[in-house]
Amino acid sequence: MEKTTLEDVKKTIRSVMKELIEEDPETFDENSLLIEELGINSITIVQIFLSCQDKYDIVLANEMNLAEPMSIRSLAEIVLNKINTEV
Repeated sequence: MEKTTLEDVKKTIRSVMKELIEEDPETFDENSLLIEELGINSITIVQIFLSCQDKYDIVLANEMNLAEPMSIRSLAEIVLNKINTEV
């Protein structure tokens, strides 16, 4: 199986965001905070987590902390770390 990269996960997150929000996530800086800077709501972030769980066959229940500021990059790092620890 091909190794998943951080870029792969960021693409997945942007793809899910594209379906859920009005703006084009390709224009977002990967380090912008989703809720605080981009105005993404927590329901959308949960949907991103769930989509990543499905796509990568992982469980992110313990990693999902909506009180913690998240960016596309930090979210992708959480997902990639989980992928790599479950292999």
